[in-house]
Order: sequence, then structure tokens, then C-alpha cells
Amino acid sequence: MADQGSWRLASQSTISLKTSRIGLFGIHAHAPVVDGTARIADGEVMLEFIVAIDQVSTGNPVLDPEVHALVHSGSDGRLTFSGTGASLAEVTGHAVAGNVKVPLELAATGSPDSDDLQLQVSGKTSFTDIHLPLPGMGHIHQIDIDIEGLLTLMRATANS
Repeated sequence: MADQGSWRLASQSTISLKTSRIGLFGIHAHAPVVDGTARIADGEVMLEFIVAIDQVSTGNPVLDPEVHALVHSGSDGRLTFSGTGASLAEVTGHAVAGNVKVPLELAATGSPDSDDLQLQVSGKTSFTDIHLPLPGMGHIHQIDIDIEGLLTLMRATANS
């Protein structure tokens, strides 16, 4: 790996979450990324970022309060992704919010050759046999969630 170092979240970024169809509709929500770091050293990439899921917005004024209640029922409002990989192209880890921990693989594209590191992240996770206390949803056999976002990080340390 040509460039090594550490980067920190430079400005607030946004993660987009889109569910597969649940009953009559799917949910497309956005939540801010409030902290994050990337470290590249000795051929390994470490990526961690925190999403403020208590600030999630679906754009639907009827659904938003229900989603916020669901978030606060099982977490402190923060989702933390922490993962490692041999390159930015494949980072494997877990996303944790409260007592919910799900495996998550992200692919990030970006070039660590400068002080700015723009990471386009994408990934997917699935849940099976869950109960969603949201109007019209109830018991769900399977739900897929696609994750996308652009993280802007600034170099924190020099090349080593």
C-alpha cells in the first residue's frame, strides 16, 4: 500500500439507508455521520465511523417520529461501524447500535494520496424474522438495507 497514515472526519457527512420493500413501501432515510477515522498501516485499513441514528430523517413527517421512537427504544441513538480490511475496497466489520450488532461489509473508494480522503462507502446487510413497531409493518420475515455515503476525512498524521 503506497500511502500510510491516519485521517479524521473533516466535516459532517451523511449516510443513506434504503430498505427493500416492506409491505406496500420501502424506507429511504438519511442520518449524519458525526465522527470517523481511517488508518492505513502495514497493509491494513482500519475504518470506524459513528452515525447519529437519533437524527435519522425519512422525509415523511408521519413516519419520522415512529422511527425515532424505534431508535431510542434499543440504543443511545448512535450506530458505530468498526471494521478492517487489506484495502479500502473491502472493509469487513460490525455495525453496533445498543444491543443490536450486525455484520457489515463496506466497499470504499478513495485515494489516500493527499491530505483529503474522500471515501465513497457502500454496503448491504439483512435482518430476518424481526418485529418493527411501525404503522403497517409488524412482523417482517426479511429486510435488506443498502448503505451508501460519502465521508470526507482530513489527514491527522504524516506518512510513516
